[in-house]
Amino acid sequence: MEKCRESTVYHKSQLFWLLLAVIALLIWSAAEFKSYFAGKPSYLGIGYILFFIGILIWRYAFRYTCILNEHEMIVISQGLGISRTVRINLDDVESFADRYVKSFFRRTGISRYLYRYSSGDNRPIRILVFKKKTKMHAVLFKSSDKFIEELANLKPKQYLKLASDGSKK
Repeated sequence: MEKCRESTVYHKSQLFWLLLAVIALLIWSAAEFKSYFAGKPSYLGIGYILFFIGILIWRYAFRYTCILNEHEMIVISQGLGISRTVRINLDDVESFADRYVKSFFRRTGISRYLYRYSSGDNRPIRILVFKKKTKMHAVLFKSSDKFIEELANLKPKQYLKLASDGSKK
């Protein structure tokens, strides 16, 4: 039975800036291609355009869905015709936290980090550490406090509350 489901959230202000960036890139591309066909190519300018297009794709082209069931957490990433699913059995969970603190978790011996979030999503990054075979793995994801509370209700002993001061997470 599904306890909670959340997807990537983009706010209107972010979408406004995305639209503005796309318009600026189109104008810049037109100017670069015009100079290219005039015989004065600027390969650095074309390289910058491709670089910024890559950043926009990285930030906004992929959507992530986190699903919490009684016995597992599922993270589905979809974008550009690619779909990947990560299933984590809740019995394998070692710990999870309401905030990802890099300096704290780097010392725990985690061998592999799975990044399953969109950088365009404003919600805080969460971490769930689990054991796969004999090695420790971690999945980084973005979710609301409600999702973490539901997970804490299922696994209260594994919950690490790192953002207890009420400051921005």
